[in-house]
Amino acid sequence: MLKHIRITKPGKKDIYLCEECLELFRAMADKTRQEIIMVFAAKKEICANDIAKNFTLSRPTISHHLNLMKRSKILNSRKQGKEVYYSFNKDYVISLMESVFEMIKRCC
Repeated sequence: MLKHIRITKPGKKDIYLCEECLELFRAMADKTRQEIIMVFAAKKEICANDIAKNFTLSRPTISHHLNLMKRSKILNSRKQGKEVYYSFNKDYVISLMESVFEMIKRCC
């Protein structure tokens, strides 16, 4: 079940946003993280080293972005030996976006 947060602005209708949606928006507000998502268009599952090869950023910086996206549930991960493999959590992101569209329909 999604946890909702009420946003109140004087003179405006209260808006209820799900906490998970806000977390998704925060995570996807960064251009690098948006570009990381695009890497998954070519493959369903990619190891962190192969993701890093697509960028000029340092490996620790890419790891920071990947961990943030994992905490936001945008990415799933699994460890195999020393490598961590990531996959885009498409179903979760789609369900959150559908929740956002439903909230917009109710507000407007």
